[in-house]
Amino acid sequence: MTGKRKRLNYTVVEESIKTPATPAKPISAIAAARLQLEAKLQSQNATTNEEVQDPATSPIVEATSDFSESELEEEELPIPHVHQNFKLCTWRKTPENVLSDTASELTVILEKHQTVSFVGCFDLKVLKGAVNINGANIGAVPRPGDTAKSFRAYVPSTHPITKIRGLDRTSHVQISSCEDSALFEAIGPLFGRIWATKKDKGRSFDFIQESDSDPLKRDLTPENAPEEWIRTIEDISGTQSTTLVVGSSLTGKSTFTKRLLNRYLSGFGKTAKAVPSVCYLDLDFTKPEYTPQGQISLSHIREVTLGPSFTHPAPIPSNPDKNEIIAAHAIPTHGLSDYEEYFTSCVSHLIQTYRSLRSQNPTLPLIINTPSQLYTTHFHLLETLLPILKPNNTIHLGNTSAIDTDAAEKLHTLLTLSTKQNSTLHELPAQPPLLPPSRTDAELSAMHMQSYFHLCSPDPAPEISTLPSWNPHPLTTTLTPWQFSYSESSTTRTQDFQAFLLFAPDPPSPTQFTTTLNGSIIYIISTNTSSISFAADRAPRTQIPYFPTSSVTHLPPTPLPASTKPICTALIHSFDFENHLVNVLVPSTHDSLLAGLEPETTILVGGCCDVPAWAYVEDAHKAFEARKRRVMEPWVEKRSVVEGMGYLGVGRRVRKFLG
Repeated sequence: MTGKRKRLNYTVVEESIKTPATPAKPISAIAAARLQLEAKLQSQNATTNEEVQDPATSPIVEATSDFSESELEEEELPIPHVHQNFKLCTWRKTPENVLSDTASELTVILEKHQTVSFVGCFDLKVLKGAVNINGANIGAVPRPGDTAKSFRAYVPSTHPITKIRGLDRTSHVQISSCEDSALFEAIGPLFGRIWATKKDKGRSFDFIQESDSDPLKRDLTPENAPEEWIRTIEDISGTQSTTLVVGSSLTGKSTFTKRLLNRYLSGFGKTAKAVPSVCYLDLDFTKPEYTPQGQISLSHIREVTLGPSFTHPAPIPSNPDKNEIIAAHAIPTHGLSDYEEYFTSCVSHLIQTYRSLRSQNPTLPLIINTPSQLYTTHFHLLETLLPILKPNNTIHLGNTSAIDTDAAEKLHTLLTLSTKQNSTLHELPAQPPLLPPSRTDAELSAMHMQSYFHLCSPDPAPEISTLPSWNPHPLTTTLTPWQFSYSESSTTRTQDFQAFLLFAPDPPSPTQFTTTLNGSIIYIISTNTSSISFAADRAPRTQIPYFPTSSVTHLPPTPLPASTKPICTALIHSFDFENHLVNVLVPSTHDSLLAGLEPETTILVGGCCDVPAWAYVEDAHKAFEARKRRVMEPWVEKRSVVEGMGYLGVGRRVRKFLG
């Protein structure tokens, strides 16, 4: 059976948009989109010999008519980066606004609507009044003598700086230092220079009022939530409904979903009670929020989220009373076009799982986050999923001031489908980043995966036992690999798993399996034997078992979602060809999940994650950082030796002539 081995740029295009001269009432983006779509259909039906009149009823059509075809097809040029000084908060650090200022904590006084911001990692506690942070409304304890609850917040420079906003006339907020103040800075260059400088009394957080006052001169930007977002979130959170969020990339989908989720979990005083948990259906397999990359999942969220995804990469199995993954399915990161039917069946299984939970708990709301490619290149797939998901609210994030023909058609389709499903379509403005992000999507995904594999068991202390903890040392020196045997003829050990299942647009040949798999990230799943329609085959030289591709589709088989259960995400450490073993690494928090695996139902799935380049250089980067921090010892020598030295410390040599 399975066992552990012994230790050995973005671009912006300026457009001049004319407004109609008539003093008519402004029309909505949906109405404008419908008018533009009708204008396009009329132009297509008109004959080419007749002069076509441009419709004058839509301001969007008038805006686009000012551009010639050649101007619209010009290549967008990147705008050079111009330094800007952003105001991050309105609070001022003056003696009358500070209650306590020590080496470990800072207690501030916030007036109503006043905001304060910090960079780094800290524990937030409201001693008096109430505040809002990232959509969560946090108030002081209602009874005197009760202990105020502490909330861990992570505010790195890679994301917009979170604002803590006062809700009462006067609020007292305590900000305390925490130990996890510089995650993986010693072993990962992507985590460098994103936390606090620790120059202010050595605390794990820095108060920064404006971006120019940052000691590290980073491009800090403030968090921004428009009024339309806040009003819509208040309306939606009043009912336990299903909400779907769609839009292209860099529109703020994940930010909106987190604010809505936090609003559900925190409530709003006596006017709106908090719900104990929220279901989160994450269809963004490239940038998931609560699971490792390469899977879509249904999660049970019970805690407010105050940090980016790499600060909560996966729920810890030993804490079932906190966040947990209910169901998940591995999805190929590249080549979704080849797996659309499989993707649809996985989504159908997840939504059916939610409805089963909803039948037991009617007050359980659902938030659905979608990847940008569902709105851009795979919009037809989104059309297929909408009748399956049946959302009560559909949130469309986009540019409401300028809609092109493609966006008009999509808005019209969303409106039509929403009407059929008795759903409400909310057209909200997008919130793109104010500056180009300091980390790309690929780098943020790498940070998420590195954070996942370094998870370790929480501290046993009761006051912090629910907080995640990380191992700051390289994986190769701290984790003991698990061994999976793939030998079918061994007399000492039986085969521990069925076969490898490789999702890839161009599956490698069996002779290249070891090159492709070694050092890659895989998913360990449990499925019924009848779930895979193909029989496993073996590579000719290494005898590694694998599921071959179909002669018709030239793709590997896909398991039935209803009979598949995710175990965990693992990293292939190495192959032992002599003993027919594959060594894999899993976080120490997930070791218990591998103890009772049944070989006949276990499958190792590859091709769902990017190459973990960060895992190959952890040791080298840590050694490099250690050399940089090494202090040169003073050179000490005896006086007699020093006096016998010549110029520049060279020993004197005296030539003697004898004779």
